[in-house]
Amino acid sequence: ELGHVMQDRLPSPVETAAYVVVVDALGDATTRGATAAAITAVRDNHHLVVTVQDDGSERTSAMVQLDDRVGALGGTLEVQATTLRAAIPCE
Repeated sequence: ELGHVMQDRLPSPVETAAYVVVVDALGDATTRGATAAAITAVRDNHHLVVTVQDDGSERTSAMVQLDDRVGALGGTLEVQATTLRAAIPCE
C-alpha cells in the first residue's frame, strides 16, 4: 500500500534540502557502482524523513557537506553502508 501523498508544500529550505539529499545520495551511489536505488520521503511528526537505499558497494564517504546542509536546518543525517537517512524539521 502506498502512503499518503502530502498535499501541502513544505518550507522552501526543507524541500531544497530534501532534493539535495536525493541528488547527492544518487550521485554517490553511482560512483559506488549501484544499479538501483529506492527513495522514500515521509512526514513523521514534525520532520520530513528522506531515505535513499542503493545496491552499490559500501559507502566510504561520511557525506560531510550533506550532513552540514541538513544540520544547518536542525536536522540529522544517518550515513550507513548503502543507506542515507535524513530527518529534516518541517516547522
